[in-house]
Amino acid sequence: MAITRVWIEKGCVSCGLSESTCPEVFKVKAEGSTVVIKGVDYSGLEEKIKMAADLCPVAVIKYDEDDDVLAEMFAYDDGASNEAT
Repeated sequence: MAITRVWIEKGCVSCGLSESTCPEVFKVKAEGSTVVIKGVDYSGLEEKIKMAADLCPVAVIKYDEDDDVLAEMFAYDDGASNEAT
């Protein structure tokens, strides 16, 4: 599924694990805070983003996935009509 949004919730300890796992998306700033880099195209980085979230020791890395893709995966059309004859 396509990741559409990434963010870091309160409580980040800025351990650097996110940046070392996915430097294309996460950056530890000089003052010690960790941020999500703005304007990044997440396509092709989904696995690295998920790994950073899974490895986060305080579980504050979050992401949203494209609901349209999920809806398409579960859409089913058996060809039967719902109209009465």
